[in-house]
Amino acid sequence: IEDLQGRERGGEKWGPRILDLDLLLYGKNKINKPDLTVPHPGMHERDFVIMPLAEIAGNITIPGRGQLSALITQCEGHSLKKLITG
Repeated sequence: IEDLQGRERGGEKWGPRILDLDLLLYGKNKINKPDLTVPHPGMHERDFVIMPLAEIAGNITIPGRGQLSALITQCEGHSLKKLITG
């Protein structure tokens, strides 16, 4: 999907890109291969991932990390702002 949208690889790490898709979870499965790690290894540290996930998935368990609700409590002081449209 990223390739179809014109994403170019090999640029600056963490730099701007047209599209960046990450596979966060695959049910309760844990996958650890050279080209794929699920759950996403950094998702539990990123408020911009776990807070929206909580809105759509409620109180799920992140394999190897615990309850999403517990991870959210570690995001105090985050800088996210919810946009209200319409």
